[in-house]
Amino acid sequence: MTLTIPWARAQSQGTPPRDSARLRTSMLVGTIVDTAGTPFPFPAFVDVVLAHHPVSQQARLVAEQARAELRQAWGAFDPKLVASWDQKRFGGTEYFKYFDAEMKIPLPIGADVTLAFDRTMGRYFNPDRRTTGAGTFSAGISLPLGQRIITDERRTALQQARAARDAGDAERVGLLNKLLFSAAKDYGTWYEMWRRRAIAQEGEALADFRLQAVRQRVANGESAPIDTIEAMLELQRRQVTRYETEASFFVATLNLTAYLWDSEGRPVALPGDAKPVLDGVERGGIDATRLAGLIDQATRRNPDLLKVQAKVKQAEAERLLATQGLIPLAEAKLAGLAQRGADETFFSRDRLDNNYKAALSVSTPVLFLKERGKFGATGAKLEFQEYERDRLQRDVEFDVRAAMFDLTNLERLLDRQTANVRNARLLRDAEQVRFENGESTLLILNLRERLVLDEAAKLASLQGKVAAARGALALATGDRTLLIISR
Repeated sequence: MTLTIPWARAQSQGTPPRDSARLRTSMLVGTIVDTAGTPFPFPAFVDVVLAHHPVSQQARLVAEQARAELRQAWGAFDPKLVASWDQKRFGGTEYFKYFDAEMKIPLPIGADVTLAFDRTMGRYFNPDRRTTGAGTFSAGISLPLGQRIITDERRTALQQARAARDAGDAERVGLLNKLLFSAAKDYGTWYEMWRRRAIAQEGEALADFRLQAVRQRVANGESAPIDTIEAMLELQRRQVTRYETEASFFVATLNLTAYLWDSEGRPVALPGDAKPVLDGVERGGIDATRLAGLIDQATRRNPDLLKVQAKVKQAEAERLLATQGLIPLAEAKLAGLAQRGADETFFSRDRLDNNYKAALSVSTPVLFLKERGKFGATGAKLEFQEYERDRLQRDVEFDVRAAMFDLTNLERLLDRQTANVRNARLLRDAEQVRFENGESTLLILNLRERLVLDEAAKLASLQGKVAAARGALALATGDRTLLIISR
């Protein structure tokens, strides 16, 4: 990075060195913003991460998988068509020829509607399978009378699949929010390291200027030669600091690059001239009076809490099914019969009184050992998930409170640290004047300037932490729109 030094231009135009020094030191870090490079704002970074990062694609697949499992559960209510043909011929004689076709239509209330056609031909067959030559139609229904009247395995599976779909949607949001929280932290670190590097470069440039100025003063007999050693040592210290910040910035850039992928799923590099911009994520935008609303929002949208609530629904469905197991199993079947080609109305009362099939079956265990065991296990599972939900709800509330406190505290710290940088700069400028008037030493001036650099670095650190704090709030509430301030 090439630094433009305003005082150098002023000196070349004949301005006295003392005024040039004052001009240069008044423009130290904190007032100069590095404008070199191509801005890579935080909102644009978030858009890229959400669009192409592998975790973002995995999150989408998690939700799709849950929805596919829901469709699979709906398959239990898919009408089923079954047909069979069976024939026997021996010694030139046709013993029998059976043709059966049936469509079963499951209903959401636990009953099944059945439509069937049977046709039997031949010389030898079971008498109960006799039909007219044209075949027989039947239409009937089977109803549970005891166990499974309220729910059954297929309805329970559907309820659990719906809960799993909700959990899948929550998992998708949770994966994205965790990804963005990590990305926000690394973006904030990248910004902090970028600012620290700029601060170190500015400090080194100023130390180099002072060294040249001191050498000139020594040559003019205005300063002791030992001041040259002091100025050289300060320059070397700041060079070491710059090397350290450049290494930290390089690592932070690599960490940020790990989030960048293109639309074809290939990793891409961060442009070498890219620079962070905190527009949309900087201080402000969250009012502490919104705490109650954010806590309520978290209980409705926090992904981890939604996943636990889905598990509670699944456990409730299992519990209800286990409760049905304590009731004897009874089922009634009734179907009307008609031959193909008959002129009578199928649902005629007179015809159905003499043409029907009916069945009743009852089954029950004696001690209900298996059923009582399942009932107790599902009850314990449900209670476990309810305790987990209550615990997590409390944790989520604490997380929201902590995130809001961090943001509010950062607001105060930023205000105070900005004032610290301003005051440190005033002290440094005053010390510069005293040094030029021979009332101070170079050592004291360097100490004042180190304070300015240290306070500016602390300010950069706080500014970088804002992104992480906003990410923590978005993670706790489940609302990633809180990452960026709408303008």
